[in-house]
Amino acid sequence: MTSRPMPLDSDAVSDPEVAERIEDAKSGWYGDAAFFGAMAHCPEIFTHIVAAFESFGQRANIDTELLELMRLKVAESHQCAYCATVRTLDVHDAVKPKEDAVFGDITEDELTRREYLAVSLAKQLSEDPHRIHDDFFENLQEVFTEAEIIELLLFGSLEVGLDRFCIALELQPTDDSAYPDDVEYPLENPRPKTD
Repeated sequence: MTSRPMPLDSDAVSDPEVAERIEDAKSGWYGDAAFFGAMAHCPEIFTHIVAAFESFGQRANIDTELLELMRLKVAESHQCAYCATVRTLDVHDAVKPKEDAVFGDITEDELTRREYLAVSLAKQLSEDPHRIHDDFFENLQEVFTEAEIIELLLFGSLEVGLDRFCIALELQPTDDSAYPDDVEYPLENPRPKTD
């Protein structure tokens, strides 16, 4: 038995909105409710974090596929077993063929220029944001607007922090999801055994 806080199930929370979002996570989002269940211990914060995530990817040129590639790179960089195992269901099929280009060394010729730069940004935010140089921002400005760059930075930064949240909890997928429920920390292989 772990002394770390465990995710709550929807029937263990009193806030109906939080309970509904936990249930929605079982068939939407990642197809797993552990992350939402962990945040549910703090309902007010939980609802704001979910609302923030729902606001990403709404711009015409920043789509959820691009953000998912970034999320996966952050997860791999931090060796977060949960984050690298689960997939955003809505974009899984579109992103899956590009996963090998994201994991390990980023393979530039298998990604679009925008994807390559966004994934590179995710890696740099994860490893050492002090080393993001002006020339990299110049490259970003060739394919992204300033508002889009800020959105990528905000998304990547939230992912970095929330990966550490999941790592600290050694978060495991729930028993009723399609993912293995015994992922090991630190992560060694960011490819789930659900295929």
